[in-house]
Amino acid sequence: MTKLESLRLSRRSLFGAGAALGLSAAVAGCSNEGRGGATRANDAAARSKVRPAYVRYESVEPDLSGAEYDIPDAFKRYPADPVQAISEPPGDGKPIKVMTYTNTPIPPKVSRNEFWQELNKRVGSPVEINLTPSVDYSQKFATAVAGDQLGELFMIGGVPQKPQMLAAKAVDLTPHLSGDQIKKYPFLANLPEVSWNSAIFDGKIYGIPIPRGAISTMVLYARKDILGQQGLPAKVSSADEFVQLCQELTDNRRNRFALADRPTEFVRNMFAIPNNWSMQDGKLVSALEHPAQEEALALLAKLWKSGYIHPDAFTGQNQDRKTRFGNGSGPLVPGTFSGWPAYLQTLEEMGEIAIMAPPAHDGSGVGHTWLGAPTISVTAISKKAEDRVETLLAYLNYLATPFGTSEYLFRKYGIPGVDHTLTDGKPVLTDKGFSETQLGLQYQADGPWAIFLPEREGSSTDCFNAMKEICPEALANPVDGMYSETENRKGSQISRDIGTVTDDIIQGRKPPSAWTAAVKKWKEDGGDKIAEELYAAYEASR
Repeated sequence: MTKLESLRLSRRSLFGAGAALGLSAAVAGCSNEGRGGATRANDAAARSKVRPAYVRYESVEPDLSGAEYDIPDAFKRYPADPVQAISEPPGDGKPIKVMTYTNTPIPPKVSRNEFWQELNKRVGSPVEINLTPSVDYSQKFATAVAGDQLGELFMIGGVPQKPQMLAAKAVDLTPHLSGDQIKKYPFLANLPEVSWNSAIFDGKIYGIPIPRGAISTMVLYARKDILGQQGLPAKVSSADEFVQLCQELTDNRRNRFALADRPTEFVRNMFAIPNNWSMQDGKLVSALEHPAQEEALALLAKLWKSGYIHPDAFTGQNQDRKTRFGNGSGPLVPGTFSGWPAYLQTLEEMGEIAIMAPPAHDGSGVGHTWLGAPTISVTAISKKAEDRVETLLAYLNYLATPFGTSEYLFRKYGIPGVDHTLTDGKPVLTDKGFSETQLGLQYQADGPWAIFLPEREGSSTDCFNAMKEICPEALANPVDGMYSETENRKGSQISRDIGTVTDDIIQGRKPPSAWTAAVKKWKEDGGDKIAEELYAAYEASR
């Protein structure tokens, strides 16, 4: 296998390799005290017995099928007569207590939230949601675990010895979901097979995965209308052309900076740096060690020093870069494909979106985008609620109902005439709807992503075509979804440390040559151990 071939793993390859999450040798079972040693529960026989059956939902025909390209299906209209997928409310009348995070402002309380009230009626139980901003969730989760204050349903956060924590705090769902057992919950059975990698630890299913995959691939958004006004194309063929484009877009008189935020991943894509990890000569190597890292950082430092990146890029909030893109003060911005709806909502009336693919830095061809991870998070059921496990699974099954169903339409867009307007098959959230519906339901359970962008005519097709162009050749992380105890304990800290050095180099406080010492420290502080554990997981999965 060539070096490039080892990087460009297909989704099918990722499914085989990624099966090691929890099932892999790197999963820390109680027998090895979290040190990442192998267990018999991780062999091929155990995996085949545990993994839920996959039953694709096919009652709604897409306008554009993404199956051939391993991307989501796209829809131009919501079906005029949505399928009613759930015949009876899943609840049992008792409160369902949920702990999860959100990336949006906290919604109005249930007493002032018509959508939440209607959700409780449709579920058949009052849903009590403990929402925490995503940036604070890890600390909140660790505190809840230590104080034994987890919700009946909880998003699994990062804590030391995660497999042992789940064995102690979460219901083993294997008897309910493995093999054909999952068919009792048809919309959980519709979740992509590879997503379950993140929910299986030490041969047991401990949660429901929330799938993402290609839709979470990071790309560079461009204001096509602004580029067009200046006679500039939404495409570049080299790093030099990209710098030139940024120079022409930047206009100090208009308070315009080419880049609303730092394009770190886009630049690394130009230099064919791997997606976090790569297999080389029989071992797992971190992308941090790639020889082109210093050159990529030097280019980022050049963009910063030249004033092409917005000066608040290192201090602002996530919403700020969307605002800059929307009002034109930052016509280029990095974001995932899943962020397209949010960018549409901030866009000026005549604004247009294009996606800029990364070129090879030297003009020799295309760059190498990083494929999004298959799963964004996992929801577990507390052992304290084990007597209600079927009710709680039925509730999560309700939340996983796919596009085209009446349940999905309500879940995403709320009450017609109150939370959204519907014209020609296009539901559009009102201001009230945008506020009320932000309950973090998509971070409890969700169906496979569908490309549906009713806010602007043609947007669904544009997004689909951009994904079709970029995602089939995107680089997968060969150990995505696998578990390393060292990464779980130390990964956040050593990542912050290397991130600080990255920022220092980009902003000119340190030279690119400082990267070598920073990576050496990262390896010594835990990076090498993480690589060792993840490689053991990868080998066990083959």
